[in-house]
Amino acid sequence: MGKKAREPQYIPSALNTPMLNYRVYYMSAAEKLLTFLLAAVVGGGVGLIFYGGQFKDEDGLATTATYIGNIVIFLVVGVIVGSVFLSVRSRKLRDKRKTQITHQFRELLSALAASLSSGMNMQESLESACNDLTLEYSEDAYIVQEVKEMLNGIKNNVPLEETIAFFGERSEIDDIKSFGIVFSMCYRTGGNLKDIVRRTNNIISEKIEISEEIETTISSNKSQFNVMIVFPVVLVLMLRYMSSSFAASFSTVPGIIAITVAIVIFAVAYFTAQSIMDIKG
Repeated sequence: MGKKAREPQYIPSALNTPMLNYRVYYMSAAEKLLTFLLAAVVGGGVGLIFYGGQFKDEDGLATTATYIGNIVIFLVVGVIVGSVFLSVRSRKLRDKRKTQITHQFRELLSALAASLSSGMNMQESLESACNDLTLEYSEDAYIVQEVKEMLNGIKNNVPLEETIAFFGERSEIDDIKSFGIVFSMCYRTGGNLKDIVRRTNNIISEKIEISEEIETTISSNKSQFNVMIVFPVVLVLMLRYMSSSFAASFSTVPGIIAITVAIVIFAVAYFTAQSIMDIKG
């Protein structure tokens, strides 16, 4: 079987406009380099704390092999951690962007509801919302680009419901996709758009408020979790420099095995805790 094709960062619209694919996040070369270097340095340093100082002589003094071993450990562990963290960081940035577009979409619905209530039609409401969102965010904001594409679609005879559905598909956000489906059903049949927009806005607002309440509730747990991540590293570092006999045990086969098992358990606990505290919108 062939290698799975990489999902594109931009998807052409019905007007052949490259629109952002929110399902993926590809870091720039500068972002990748900076992320990799920072993660590699931190990871390599932690690797030295746990595995460094091997091959010392009988008096406990570092040898040439010790320095070479430290360099190898730093580079190997650093490259592994840097490579793993690239995907983790990319996923975090993607989720952050999806959170931003969700909040911005709520503001779009709020602006549309106000305009529709004042008697404007859908195109006029979108134009008014586009102006408001540009002032609230910026010309380059995600939602401003999406609204502009909707307006360009209307001017070029592309059905508005098709543009909104395309937005929902690219965003992979259930609320936007659901809105696109309901909007498509009602827009051409003369449904109550004002009520649909208002209800969707209320639902998204409630979900965001609940997520923020949960985030506030578990914020102290996250702080404790972050401390627990650093604590084992600090503890091992202190024991290494406070007790030469304890430091020497790290160079034995049982010591290396024990450290490796502990790191594996720690990594499993870390990713398990992350999944538990991950709040889905």
